[in-house]
Amino acid sequence: AISRLGFVDINSLLYFGVFWTVWGKETSYGTRFDTTDLSAQAVTLVTCFAVLFASLSVQSPVNTVEGGRVMMMAAFVAALHLLLHVRVVVTAQREDAEEEDRPDQKTSDEKQEPDVSSLLRSNIVAYGTFNILMCFLELVVWVMGVVVFSTSWPYRWLLFLAGILLALRVPRAFLASDFHAACSKRGVLFILLLGFLLQSIIVVASEFFTYQTPTLEHYSFIGASCLMLFCMKLLYVDDADILASDHALMVNKVAAFLFNLGHFTLLLSTTVLGSGLNLLTHEYMAATQALPGPSKSMVCGGFSAVLFSTFFIKSMHLKRVPADGRGQCLFITAYLLQTLMLLAVAGVSAAMCFGNVSGLLAELMESDILLLFSLSGAALVVLIMHWLDEGVELTLYGSAEASRSFRVHPFGFWWCLAPEQSAVYDRSGAFSDDPSVSSAAVDLGLLADPSPTGNIDFSFGESTTGFSTTGLSITSPLLGSTGASLKDYNSTMASNEMV
Repeated sequence: AISRLGFVDINSLLYFGVFWTVWGKETSYGTRFDTTDLSAQAVTLVTCFAVLFASLSVQSPVNTVEGGRVMMMAAFVAALHLLLHVRVVVTAQREDAEEEDRPDQKTSDEKQEPDVSSLLRSNIVAYGTFNILMCFLELVVWVMGVVVFSTSWPYRWLLFLAGILLALRVPRAFLASDFHAACSKRGVLFILLLGFLLQSIIVVASEFFTYQTPTLEHYSFIGASCLMLFCMKLLYVDDADILASDHALMVNKVAAFLFNLGHFTLLLSTTVLGSGLNLLTHEYMAATQALPGPSKSMVCGGFSAVLFSTFFIKSMHLKRVPADGRGQCLFITAYLLQTLMLLAVAGVSAAMCFGNVSGLLAELMESDILLLFSLSGAALVVLIMHWLDEGVELTLYGSAEASRSFRVHPFGFWWCLAPEQSAVYDRSGAFSDDPSVSSAAVDLGLLADPSPTGNIDFSFGESTTGFSTTGLSITSPLLGSTGASLKDYNSTMASNEMV
């Protein structure tokens, strides 16, 4: 739809938000509970079919029958996840009942300590109940949009907006997700999106190669498109190389919300960039580049928005510099150079998108292949600058693991990058912010034994807790507020220290 229109309208934005929230539901459940049972796999399968069928209707506005079919898909997915969370709550409550029926063999000292299993199940019930309520409200909105309001109602877009807002969730509310599993799913989604965009470019170009033999110039054009998308992939912040304690998702809920917002804009701007590349490829192969069209503006605007989104996502993480003055100076200089280069390239690209250029930049806007070459080269330069801090790190310390012993001073670019005060339960079961209580959390048994799954298993009615052994996700299935309190400088977890 974006390629056909040549710009992003309100319909495309709403449709994109609906599909993004569907992915968010699947990710939210899959990073907290076990998904190897038949019911969870069946839900994922039928959700994929529902999304596939609804994607056939996105060419039409929301005030059409096709827009109603997208609402039906969203209502169907909301109902499925409502039932999934009903099962979660029922299973957790049944486990509580079975625990109460077991004979109490604890000593008096053990009774004074908080029961980790009970705390976990209570948070599971709270999380499941909250999602049941939100999914029910979302379901009501979608059903009303299909049954009550006609397709000709001029404010139908408000129903889409209400459904999208109800599908959003407060980060780390009630029950935190598996941090590393969530990061992996975000990376896979972005790579799949880039793969689909590259495939569509090849499909557009291959139609012309039926009537003509591709030349070296054609190969160079397609290669430049691939290079640009590959640089976008490498520019995307790889969360696996970031300390969990420094990640926006683990700092506080405001930073986590802004991080998710940045991820949404990154996916949307990448889609706009791919749509522009499709149009640009078609114009270049058809030799109609002299005719006016929106392709060049879409490519420049999408490219600029991808860079700004990448910068915003990367800036949402805490940065660390060494204690010594020379190391601090080198790292701060590297961060500043990265920022200035990225903002300069993004700013020039944005100016080209709006046509506020002259001279050499105006000449580039008149040629498809020269514009693509220049943007691909600029993306490569930004990528090299993106690795500057890692180069300084390897030069000074030899490896990322060794540098963590020196880079100990954190700082953030934004006001929200201030870690939440740690809070755990003391021996009496009261909620405490006392640092001395926090430092004793491991001794109290608040950290359970790790398991390979990292998720909570509800497949056969038995609730077993498991935690990832890397970073802060060791407390992921427990209280969401405790996730920001654990500091880990290496994946071996040599010492558990609460801050």
